[in-house]
Amino acid sequence: MSNEFYRIPLDFEELLQRRHLPRCSVQESIAQHLYLMLTTYFGESRFDSTFGCVVWEQDFEAMTNMRWKDAVQRSVEQTINAHEPRLEQVRVQVGVEDFELKGVHQRIRKRLDVIIKAVLRHTNEPFGFRASLFVAPLSVE
Repeated sequence: MSNEFYRIPLDFEELLQRRHLPRCSVQESIAQHLYLMLTTYFGESRFDSTFGCVVWEQDFEAMTNMRWKDAVQRSVEQTINAHEPRLEQVRVQVGVEDFELKGVHQRIRKRLDVIIKAVLRHTNEPFGFRASLFVAPLSVE
């Protein structure tokens, strides 16, 4: 089962040429899918408007508010439960930190840390995922 999944991004030129595409394990495939969910806003996918994350609909000024973090946590859990059938017993933790970027323009930004713990449905193996997103304005670590 370790090499049955395609690694993203897909190389469509290779696909059209019927060449071998890079494969990945089920864990890496799930991690890629979760990352895609976190970086997609609702309605961005024309095939399924429920695919995505509520983070991009929220006011970034309210990021330290507990209700905001709870709403993001619930949204991520609901999205995973709806769109990632390979996981069960999904638990999501969301944290927000001020993060200082040093360089030409030294400034403090908000970093959203998302930790996901779950169990692989078919094997009952534990699964863990962590992502950090810099928001306001958005960038990815």
